[in-house]
Amino acid sequence: MPATTVCRWLPQDPAAVEAFVSDLLLRSRVIHGRHPKTRARFAEVGENLETAISRTGIELDLSCLRQHYRLTPDQITFEREGVVYAAFNEMFEQAPPPQNEDQAKIEDYVELMEMINTNLTTAPSFGEGRFCRVFTAWHDYLTSTASTNVIHDGKGGWLSTEAINAMVQSAGGNPQQDTFDNFFICDTSDPHYGFKSYDELFVRELKAIHRAVVFPENNAIVNSACSSTVYQIYRNLKKADRFWIKNTPYSLNHMLAEDDYVDTFVGGTLIQAMLGSLDYHRWRSPVNGTVVRTRLISGATHPNPPPTYYAARLDDDHVDLDVISRSQDFVTAISTRALIFIQAAEPVGLMCFVGVGLGEVSTCNVVVKEGQVLKKGDELGQFHFGGSTHCLIFQPDLTVTPIDQNGQPLEGSKVRVGKDILTITKQN
Repeated sequence: MPATTVCRWLPQDPAAVEAFVSDLLLRSRVIHGRHPKTRARFAEVGENLETAISRTGIELDLSCLRQHYRLTPDQITFEREGVVYAAFNEMFEQAPPPQNEDQAKIEDYVELMEMINTNLTTAPSFGEGRFCRVFTAWHDYLTSTASTNVIHDGKGGWLSTEAINAMVQSAGGNPQQDTFDNFFICDTSDPHYGFKSYDELFVRELKAIHRAVVFPENNAIVNSACSSTVYQIYRNLKKADRFWIKNTPYSLNHMLAEDDYVDTFVGGTLIQAMLGSLDYHRWRSPVNGTVVRTRLISGATHPNPPPTYYAARLDDDHVDLDVISRSQDFVTAISTRALIFIQAAEPVGLMCFVGVGLGEVSTCNVVVKEGQVLKKGDELGQFHFGGSTHCLIFQPDLTVTPIDQNGQPLEGSKVRVGKDILTITKQN
């Protein structure tokens, strides 16, 4: 497995992914009025599904159904565009079957569209590995009160004992001793702990004691901007580099979207860390200073992309399905990202925080403005809906030294937000 896999958003076992896809596919077929095994139509558009299912003998937990059934108009476009239509059909013909012969396989693009329809009104339950990585239309549902249907203490719920323990442990607590409300701001008297949507739970706020800044007045120390696992420290950054090849370097011109400050950081140093699905998804200032500029960059919009711009690296054995975890450096140049340039107190000087939203839905929300004075630990923004990684970029005239974490090297360590991670000195 490649060294880039420091945080995972999919199960490492491909069989677990295939099992999830098969379950979603069978459920999607029923929701769209087709038999889960034979694919034969048993319901008409607009017909009540419970009524239709009662005639078929299909055994299914009816609580998973929504009382609608729709076909997407996008299929018309596919059928009219001959090249696209042929390519889509060939893609499904060439897809390998599941390892388990009893599991269902997506047969064509219509089934894929229907599965996307199904996901658009489904918030991720605890234990699922495919967090928030379909289309932007999911946004409306994940911010609605309807999405609280996964915030409960039953099996698969985000308030189940298993989920609560995992979130507490991710925040640095001991599940045997600490409770959720010890760490997070919430209302345990409410059935949903006071969270009005799945997204509110996703960006839950830590209590101040658990995001306290180490050495808040020491300007030579840079603190962690996020609760995350450190991927790597990369030195001698290039203005433009072949970021799409294996063992990808970083390309400042692409990462910073050709910003005027790109040349300032050429030859400098970068540290990158990835957030896990259970981590705290708010960003906090790693330095004392002043906001110089903020930018939001849409993903995959470079005007002259290289041929493999939309591809992502396979692992050596071609068995790891988690494209996010093994392509962290690659995505800094292509995904939706937030740039926050900060004029930090000396010796740091101008630096840049880069928040990278992974996948189609993941969103960056910047809450600071140009000219705003920052203290270490002040909130900069949040990731919403899905996977995320972030970078801190420093100028070339600095010596950036990692601080060991509990006797272990910084690279590969899980660090909480506010923890001291780097020391900075000016080069002579």
